[in-house]
Amino acid sequence: MRNLLNLLVTFLVFWCGSQNFNQYISISDTQTLILATVLMFVISFIYVFLLTVSMISIVIGIGCLTTPLLVAASLVLTPIKLWLLDKYLTGFEIHGFWTYVILAIILSIFTVKVKSNKER
Repeated sequence: MRNLLNLLVTFLVFWCGSQNFNQYISISDTQTLILATVLMFVISFIYVFLLTVSMISIVIGIGCLTTPLLVAASLVLTPIKLWLLDKYLTGFEIHGFWTYVILAIILSIFTVKVKSNKER
């Protein structure tokens, strides 16, 4: 359910941005909008998978090297995802450095997190 909400929020942020701020974010059509949303989700899923594998590999010694790098990458993961979409997805364009910053902040604010209630 959380993943579906994050997918919907990303879709709405991209759609609102392209409708209201089209001089900064331009998305050519609905298909590109949906593809950009799905690709953001896939990149996030791959990152979580890599982080999980890295944490598990701490036992054999490799994770000690990869986990800090992945944690550091998480700080700039959203701007990297946006840059990858801008660079490689035809019809999806972001104009300006501050647009990346604002989109990353908005996506971070509206991302749904899971709270763990571990009371004993």
